[in-house]
Amino acid sequence: MKRTFATALIFTLAGSAFAAPLPGLPPGPLGQAIQRGHDMMMATGSDPESKPYVGNALSCNSCHTNAGDTGTPGNFRGTALKFPAYSPREGAVITLEDRIANCFMRSMNGTRPSADSQVVVDMAVYISWLDRGKSLYPATPAAPPSPYPAMLKAATRADLAAGATLYSSTCAACHGATGAGMPGAFPPVWGANSYNAGAGLANVGKLAGWVKGNMPLGNANLSDKQALDVALYIDSQPRPDFGLRAHLSATPTPDNYNATVTTETDTVAGNLKKAGLTPLSRPASGN
Repeated sequence: MKRTFATALIFTLAGSAFAAPLPGLPPGPLGQAIQRGHDMMMATGSDPESKPYVGNALSCNSCHTNAGDTGTPGNFRGTALKFPAYSPREGAVITLEDRIANCFMRSMNGTRPSADSQVVVDMAVYISWLDRGKSLYPATPAAPPSPYPAMLKAATRADLAAGATLYSSTCAACHGATGAGMPGAFPPVWGANSYNAGAGLANVGKLAGWVKGNMPLGNANLSDKQALDVALYIDSQPRPDFGLRAHLSATPTPDNYNATVTTETDTVAGNLKKAGLTPLSRPASGN
């Protein structure tokens, strides 16, 4: 039976796939840490070690399909080779561990664990293991330019309506008309239990690129326009605001949050404005 866009999105966002033993692991504690990192990626919200830091119904596997071991957007292949790196968002040079810890307070809408916590270290070890045998800082071809910035500037209510129609016909049966999903089965794509407005996928262009490269799962064949319309609709819906200080310890220091930027607030409306559009008020072309 042909898998629909909704079914693929459901399977990917659910993050509930069985975490099978990884082949070819090194022996001893290192191999155990790699396996633990993988397993937490697959079931972040239910694993007893990572669960305390999660504030919604998603897992790392929700955005990083197959624990990031794929060739599609959201994969972790080559990620470890990109760090340390300067991050404009934090205004600082950050490590892979910093990046993982920060994702807990954004995409997972939870509390930031320490960058040297066992949870973060095991996840970083797993991500690094995916690049075993590769050269440090290899030359990589430039990524093709994204079509979405230009498409977003031209987006209107007609595009938002097209996204709503596609969502209703292919996604709502499992994710619900209100995007709340089905607890224990299908994850929320917006609302209180989804990623917050500070997450990467709260950026319409990034979500569109992820959808384009991953959906339907195993048979990604959506057009640029379909991917953008669905992303625009999903990211125009209510989700938790992001206030940076609320996701940090009561007394953040350079030792537990590597950043010079210590205040940030993101909202759905603010994200849409930064993208150069207000789809809930902009008329359709020709109206």
